Amino acid sequence: MTYIDAHMHYAGERPEVIKWLAQEDCKLLNIGGADHHGEAYRRLAKQHPDRYAWCTSFQLEGFEGPDYADKVIEGLKKDFADGAIACKVFKRLGMKLQDAQGKYAQIDDPIFDPIFSWLEAEGHTLLVHVADPIGRWKPLDEKDPYFEYFEKTPEGQMCNREGVPHHSDILAARDRVIERHPKLRVVGAHLGSLEHDLDALAKLLDKYPNFAVDTSGVRRIVSLFLTGRDKVWEFFIKYQDRIMYGSDRSVRDQLEMSEEKFQESFGELKAAFRSGWDYYTTDKTFTLKGYEVRGLGLPQDVLKKLFYTNAKKWYPGI
Repeated sequence: MTYIDAHMHYAGERPEVIKWLAQEDCKLLNIGGADHHGEAYRRLAKQHPDRYAWCTSFQLEGFEGPDYADKVIEGLKKDFADGAIACKVFKRLGMKLQDAQGKYAQIDDPIFDPIFSWLEAEGHTLLVHVADPIGRWKPLDEKDPYFEYFEKTPEGQMCNREGVPHHSDILAARDRVIERHPKLRVVGAHLGSLEHDLDALAKLLDKYPNFAVDTSGVRRIVSLFLTGRDKVWEFFIKYQDRIMYGSDRSVRDQLEMSEEKFQESFGELKAAFRSGWDYYTTDKTFTLKGYEVRGLGLPQDVLKKLFYTNAKKWYPGI
């Protein structure tokens, strides 16, 4: 099956990677603007248009300054003219970015609205990653599938921190943007940061026809597994036109890696692809992040949408 990985951060410039993508008949959508390795992703999309596409983003620094939105829009115009197919908002907005008074900036702040209005008018897609998994707002728990990630990035923990917005507040701000811009295609990265609550995600998909999600990445598979196979299967069947596959692998500066490091990272890429493929296409049981996970075994017509058609629909030009 020809397929598209709709959420990657993979500077795979080595010939072995290009050859492997061709053998797999796979195309990667790399996510990141100037401050997130965008130049490498832009170059890859130009050099290997059959294997790479590129989603830009915009700088958040100076967001309180004069003409901020106008400057962002001018930058986005150049990026889209240079081949970008979408624009992403990163989770720094909502979780880290603060104004001069120390208040956390949110995605629905009026200063950002002209940017989203421009994207809507131009027919571009907005990829939104706001908020981390819900465990960020709870005490560390070794049973949480994201425990290892949380432990390695303690600066991101929001639990017991005074004045920080809650997970629900951040997502509510995102939802207000979706509602304000009904003609703007919005993709919620990482199952809309609601991998722990498919009922809440279903309500959003029912309410906003301009909203879709991607599945990135491997740990989200564990979250889905913990939700219960039957419930997840029914969710993917019902919303089969609104979900696209993503593995969210992250490799930068690949050309500067040692051969040993490259082979390790390349192996991790293949393993992530295999885990996603096994989970969605088969009903076999396999080990993933310490869990014995049974695959969904989705129907072929649903799989084609998940791995290919939906990405083409929600990211025109990919």
